[in-house]
Amino acid sequence: MNVVWEPAMELVTKLVRFPSVSHESNEDVSQAVADELFRIGFEVEWLSYRDHEGKTKVSLVAKRGEGTGGVAYLAHTDVVPAEDWSLDFCGPFEPVLRDGKLYGRGTCDMKGSLACALTAAAQTPVTNGSPLYFIVTSDEEIGMHGARLVNNRSRLFEEMVATNTIGIVGEPTQLEVVHAHKGGLRFHVFARGKSAHTSTPDGINANYALIPALEPLLQLRSETEEAFQFRNEMFNPPTLSWNMTITNEPEAVNVTTSLAQLNNFLRLMPDVDIEPIMARVEQICDRYHLELARSDQVEPWSVSPESSWIQQMLSLVGRSESRSVCYATDAGVLQRLRSMMICGPGDIQQAHRSDEWISLEQLKLGVETYTRAFCSLQATPLHGPTT
Repeated sequence: MNVVWEPAMELVTKLVRFPSVSHESNEDVSQAVADELFRIGFEVEWLSYRDHEGKTKVSLVAKRGEGTGGVAYLAHTDVVPAEDWSLDFCGPFEPVLRDGKLYGRGTCDMKGSLACALTAAAQTPVTNGSPLYFIVTSDEEIGMHGARLVNNRSRLFEEMVATNTIGIVGEPTQLEVVHAHKGGLRFHVFARGKSAHTSTPDGINANYALIPALEPLLQLRSETEEAFQFRNEMFNPPTLSWNMTITNEPEAVNVTTSLAQLNNFLRLMPDVDIEPIMARVEQICDRYHLELARSDQVEPWSVSPESSWIQQMLSLVGRSESRSVCYATDAGVLQRLRSMMICGPGDIQQAHRSDEWISLEQLKLGVETYTRAFCSLQATPLHGPTT
């Protein structure tokens, strides 16, 4: 098959121009993707909800062709904020091609990949009995709420699960095949005080309640980096990578802080039980009279590297081994789709940067890879463990 890749360049440029930062609506860019799916013969489910700020968020699930099984491509349309954009020759949502690289927020993560898949789908013959699906979600960057919506409400997703459709998550891997990734857990520790003008003795600074708890929490974090039971050597680094940030309300230095919030993020791994850690955190919070709240847990995901669909994809991309990665994807939420892999154009090192870009070479290879995959992959029985 003679594969034409240039339309992907035009399409990714169009998609990047939609400023679909996660805290804003992705309705417009979703409509553009739906229009493209309609144009190339897909039926489309439009799944929407309003987030906690009243913004409309949309996920799409689409199918072309008769029958069941087949192949599904998974992506998201939201992007991370761009306030730190550092390039002077283009804005984050004004993509520019320079020296073989397309710059713009979302070019790498992951509108470039989505454009490649749509371009490939347009060139893939419709095959009776082997349909092609798309899942395109919202809010992947902030808790994967769009994927949760698909998991709970999509009729087409239920069809994929029931018939063991093969899923390709198009996150940037430089088109290497990935068989496992970490998950994530956010939790927050709160200390409360009382605001007042700092020229008066009327305030109670919440930081003074939080600060004594930081030392035992940091000690616990160090233990999680070293203890065998909290490591998984499948990954690099093989740890939970516990990260902490502190926010204050109000932030003005002439106002006594009434809320001190310690924000924590753990990158969960298969076969690592975090409940002993959380029990210790709860004990520390009780000791210092602090509040604890969990939010947005995404489970780690893994399949056997010997699985038939992994081996098929390795053959298609000309590689001998799959690998694991330390970031999370919608696969962590959509695990009922058992036969999944991660494989997409672009380098994760270029994602979320102040000069985000994807190379034209990766766009070209992305279209070629997805065209081969959509034409060749068939749903197959599971071989060996999937988790």
